[in-house]
Amino acid sequence: MKHSIKDQLAIEVKSLFAGYPKFVYSKNNINSLDGIPVFVFHTIEPELFEEQLKYLKKNGYKTLSINEFYDVLTKPQSISTEKLVLLTIDDARSSVWRFAYPLLEKYQMNATVFVIPGLTEEGSLRINLKNSWNNNCKIEDVYKIDPDDITLCNWAEISEMYNSGFIDIESHTLFHREIFTSTQIIDYISEDMEFIPYNFNGSPYYTYESIGKQLHVSEFSGLPIFESAPIMFAGPKLEVSEEFKLKCKEIYKNALEKKEDWKNQINNFVAQESNNKKYFEFKNTSTTDTLEDLKIAREEIQKHLDSNAGNHLCLPWTKGNKNTIELCKELNIKSCFWGILDDKKINIPGDDPYYVSRIKNDFILRLPGDGRESLFSIYKYKIKRRLSGEKVY
Repeated sequence: MKHSIKDQLAIEVKSLFAGYPKFVYSKNNINSLDGIPVFVFHTIEPELFEEQLKYLKKNGYKTLSINEFYDVLTKPQSISTEKLVLLTIDDARSSVWRFAYPLLEKYQMNATVFVIPGLTEEGSLRINLKNSWNNNCKIEDVYKIDPDDITLCNWAEISEMYNSGFIDIESHTLFHREIFTSTQIIDYISEDMEFIPYNFNGSPYYTYESIGKQLHVSEFSGLPIFESAPIMFAGPKLEVSEEFKLKCKEIYKNALEKKEDWKNQINNFVAQESNNKKYFEFKNTSTTDTLEDLKIAREEIQKHLDSNAGNHLCLPWTKGNKNTIELCKELNIKSCFWGILDDKKINIPGDDPYYVSRIKNDFILRLPGDGRESLFSIYKYKIKRRLSGEKVY
């Protein structure tokens, strides 16, 4: 699921008017937060991230571990939430290892990282900020490793961060994928298209055999992309057979060799065979797929770490429903993280842990404290970033 710049701006405007916690709007430096704000990051920008951590440290905020946060929600005693926050980072892109982890360790603060275990590979430790601080490399070298922050942290990096005690590792589902919902074609996969495995419209083609492997777009070239929805909806599903995929790849290869229009040929093939059960099967629900996805994701995390990890869920694209929550409960997944919830702007002791509301990290600098930013300056910066074409959800 990708958003255009127009979509991104629309999301920002809707969020502004739909309602954030009171501290975001307050013109005064209010004394109480009336709850625990949960902030979300994707790519870590080191200068901004360090500014945010400095602000939290200077103003006496405690960054909770995931279990501390869960305990506050589920064991509501008389506790002041005035200075409690939770920092969450989705996907575990390489900037978490390169920038977030060294800075969290430097300031002795905590964060929860939601990883995508099916797309996480084995590997060795890459350089990060600590190497530049120790003069073992230049800071430019740390940036050059992954300038667009596309790759994910590998298991060696995740393990070291987890063992440090500053970072909790939880689930962002197995593949961060979708399911097909109809035979309506919306696009086609070709070898020249951008391929980011965790943000790929062809993700419904992933299988359990893909776990931990380095994927390439060439494996999927020639396949059509049908209308889809996040797997966590556990809704109606279109299944395509291996025979269908092989046939599409055959059409693609032959058409390229003859310099013919392969997209038109695949479109005609789908139109002719849309009711053929040899190629397509419609299911009323993908509940089994969703359950297996959650189960195997946790197993993969715990296999590489330990049983204390992988017990909390963050929904990809913040999309889910009541079915998702029932499946979480069935698997004893302790909590579920969303985006901004219409009826819940901040998290209060005693709240349902399966409906955790989160806001963008931009608003850390709106928390009560010395050096607090104006809402105008924050939105000016946010809009500037969207107009510059920054890749965000």
